[in-house]
Amino acid sequence: MDLNIQINKNILVLNGKEIKFDHNIRQFKTFGDDVVVLLAIPNNDDTLDNIYCYSSNGIIKWQVQPIKEVFPEMKRVYSFEQMSEIDGQISASDFYGRRFMIDPETGKITKKDIVK
Repeated sequence: MDLNIQINKNILVLNGKEIKFDHNIRQFKTFGDDVVVLLAIPNNDDTLDNIYCYSSNGIIKWQVQPIKEVFPEMKRVYSFEQMSEIDGQISASDFYGRRFMIDPETGKITKKDIVK
């Protein structure tokens, strides 16, 4: 299926369906018929878990699993700053260069490492 994707600040238009977010869209990637969106979180905002996946018909499939759920020992958790695709997984990192691998089917975090 061809995906028709348009981005205008905090609005994703996916195959004609408008999805509005509380924050601007920093980045998006397609995985098959799904669109994964990374929201830009301002420095003075403590919003976390800022990656979402939508199906081609504009229905949310998942929001990324909270980092603290997988790594409760982490003292400080930050929003994601960037994402890419590595070996079919979503690679997302925070301001401190901590990289998290995310399953694009479920939004579950599968591992963590440091990239700085």
